[in-house]
Amino acid sequence: MMPPRTFWPRNNTPARWLPLIFGLLWLVAGRAWAAPPPPFVVNSEPDNARITIYSEYLPDPDNHYSLEDVVSGGLDHRFQPASRFVERLGLSNHDWWIRVSIHNELSDQQRFALVMAPRAYQDSQFYLPDGPPGTTRYRTPLPDESFVHRYPIQVLDLPLGQPQVFYWRINPHGELVYSLTLTTMQKALGDNPLYGVYWLLIGMLLAMSLYHLALALMRSAASHGYHALFGFCVVGLIVIGSGFLGHLDDLSSWNHPLRLTLLSGALFAACGAGRTFVDSRQHSPALHYILLVLGALALIQIPLLLILPSPAAMGLCCILVLLTAPCLIALGYQAWHREVPAGALFFFTSILVGVPVAILCLVTLGLLHTGLDVPLTLLLVFTVAGTLQTAGLRLQHQRRQRLKAEQLRNQAVAETVETTRRETLARMGHDARTPLSGILGMAELLDDTPLTPNQKECVSAIHNAGESLLKIINDVLEYSQLSTSGAEISHEALDVHELLVDAVDLFRERAEEKQVELITHVHTNVPARMEGDPGRLRQVLTNLIGAFIRQAQHGELIIDVSLEPTGQAGQVRFEFSGTALRAGTLHDLRENGARQDSSTLNLAIAEQLVEAMSGRCGHRDGHNQEPAYWFIVPLSALDDPAPDNPADRVPLLGRSMLVVDDSTTVTRVIRHLALSWGMRVTASNDPREALASLRTQANINEPYDVVLLDHQMPGMTGVQLAARIHEDPVITHSPVLIMLTGISSSPTDVDARNVSIHRVLTKPVSAPRLKQVLSEELGLQRPSAPRQRSESPDPGLQVLVVEDHKLSQKVIRGMLNKLGITPELAANGLEALHRATQKRYDLILMDCEMPEMDGFEATRRIRAHERENGLVAVPIVALTAHILREHRERSLASGMNAHIPKPVELNVLRDVLIRFTRRGQVEESGEET
Repeated sequence: MMPPRTFWPRNNTPARWLPLIFGLLWLVAGRAWAAPPPPFVVNSEPDNARITIYSEYLPDPDNHYSLEDVVSGGLDHRFQPASRFVERLGLSNHDWWIRVSIHNELSDQQRFALVMAPRAYQDSQFYLPDGPPGTTRYRTPLPDESFVHRYPIQVLDLPLGQPQVFYWRINPHGELVYSLTLTTMQKALGDNPLYGVYWLLIGMLLAMSLYHLALALMRSAASHGYHALFGFCVVGLIVIGSGFLGHLDDLSSWNHPLRLTLLSGALFAACGAGRTFVDSRQHSPALHYILLVLGALALIQIPLLLILPSPAAMGLCCILVLLTAPCLIALGYQAWHREVPAGALFFFTSILVGVPVAILCLVTLGLLHTGLDVPLTLLLVFTVAGTLQTAGLRLQHQRRQRLKAEQLRNQAVAETVETTRRETLARMGHDARTPLSGILGMAELLDDTPLTPNQKECVSAIHNAGESLLKIINDVLEYSQLSTSGAEISHEALDVHELLVDAVDLFRERAEEKQVELITHVHTNVPARMEGDPGRLRQVLTNLIGAFIRQAQHGELIIDVSLEPTGQAGQVRFEFSGTALRAGTLHDLRENGARQDSSTLNLAIAEQLVEAMSGRCGHRDGHNQEPAYWFIVPLSALDDPAPDNPADRVPLLGRSMLVVDDSTTVTRVIRHLALSWGMRVTASNDPREALASLRTQANINEPYDVVLLDHQMPGMTGVQLAARIHEDPVITHSPVLIMLTGISSSPTDVDARNVSIHRVLTKPVSAPRLKQVLSEELGLQRPSAPRQRSESPDPGLQVLVVEDHKLSQKVIRGMLNKLGITPELAANGLEALHRATQKRYDLILMDCEMPEMDGFEATRRIRAHERENGLVAVPIVALTAHILREHRERSLASGMNAHIPKPVELNVLRDVLIRFTRRGQVEESGEET
């Protein structure tokens, strides 16, 4: 079988003619491409004819083409026709060739003006035909054929009936935008009505910028400053970019750097204006920091832009603008959404400005094309947006002023209310303390008279109730003073042990009534002497102890004092814990204030005082946690040595002691102290176990030197245990027996002596006191001498008591009579002034508030009388129911020597008499006695 035949054409002639055919087509195409562009036909007088679409452009990326190359026709096929009245060719840094053909069909040769907008390019050259139509010879314009009015203008002489082709070489060094307009010379040089709109809008924008600048300087308002800078930069950009300054040849070389600098400045100002107008730090922190970075980049990029090539520099600016515009719009949306004052207005203006600017950047980058008059559009947008922003800032300022006025009004009302409250509390305190002074004074005088046991109990109850009421009044006044003017903090030497003893002593009876055992523990690493405010620290302790005992249940209240474990020097920690604190009590008192009683008031006073001493407070009272309250205050150790103490010179090193107490906390604390003194300590919580330990030690001939036993223990009291020790035949070496007991449950002296108890100490006992007693009973230290009786004032003193309240007169006179002094009485300041000018007194006790003339005015007049007559100033001591600091300062400012608050205690009165009546030792210390 024959294979199939393949049919090929016999004649190959068409294949041979293919190259010839393609060559002819190329020649035809070449002739067609080489043909001149379609001319713009002038058949009537042109009236600003926009002939850009009749032009063509040729890019020259390598700057290799010369005029001869372009005119020769060899590059005609590479020209591209313009398609818009304003042609935008993007960013470039190379030559462009633009050509346009114009055909004059009028009756004779005409002279027209070719306006080349929108700006004058420094690196450009226009070429005119130099010969008859169709010539390839070209020349540059003569001086009278080319000039700049607003835009560059070329004078064209168009011959009749023949098209003329004109060439224009441009290197934009940035964005290339051009438009061609053919018109008459008269219209080219005439005023365009549109120019008036330009100048009107520029004037409005410039006026707003000056307005913002003035407000920025007067109010130091950053927002107005940013708006002013933005306005000035925008005006500069539009003036330079629109060609208004094109006739100034000296500025042509600065055109590009100025545009980049102004654009960066406008970008920086826009970021700042957005941040300050909306307060972005508060309402949108993320956008705040983004705009902060973008604004900083706008300033940082300026030196870089000046050294980069023009297209790259302009492109970098446009990219930064495209990043900033969405951020400002997003900030405006958040401001509107979160109802920021004038936030909706800012959102609208951010869109109004951001969208056209973003479009302009895209056009500049060659990514978008538009035929809008960009300078006019931007002027309109910026003027409208600037007007709205100015109105918004004005509204914000009015709102701030209104809020400020309202705040000042509220502050004035609050101050008036606070002043009224403080004065009312002071008046209530004075009115309550005055009769209370009489009650307590009379009770104290009555207690010194012969009374039956029942009567003494009644007097004691009256006195205790009065003291409790007095403390509540003082707490209320103290809280009022702390809330308004704070606390005065002094720096003195203090002893924590003494402060704890003083504070605890006030609550021993109340603690026993509620079956609360007070236990104090000052760690051995706490310095003996420190610097702080002992008075304020004592107030803190008494307020806290009182508050916790009032809310306590049966159990132990432990007060632990130690150095702050964080290692920070000078920080002392006071902690309250123990089974007496009920779970949830601290949380209710400190956090919720659920119990609006004196405990809440005590806690508030204590915390304010701790804060005034630069300390801090805290508590733990959570689930499955032992309740505890603590505060830490700075107390620096003193370098100077403490007063010499014999107990410190003779240590208890090597002595043995048995501690017997049913409380493990008490035994742990005492054991810790005794071990720090070098003693050998055994602790026992069971009296029978303790008795067995005493026998064991006696059998091995190592008896205990001291037995420290509690009075109230389950199964066997301390007295019974002491009796068993005393009667036990095995215990031949009788140890020193020291009993720890409460106030109400203390054994009598006879009972203690019968069972050989050497000393009875009231719990809680401080470490220095316990150490002193141990040293004394073991014969290591002489017993401290009993305190001598207080010195008595001279019975012959001439004392004037100025008091208008009858009961207070009786109390003061009764106290002075007990001291052996018979005073004279005056019922008001006027009578006191009369007596003081007629007779010399050794001391005047002056009430402050009295009818006819108060004590302050009476004191001032007495001092004036003494100065006029050269008399020695008589000591005047304020005797008033006011205890607040301002009253004390007022009394001292009027000339008084000291201030004694009512109710007056007999010991305080005795000390004042002795202090101010010693010959040659009258003081004006200004301290409260």
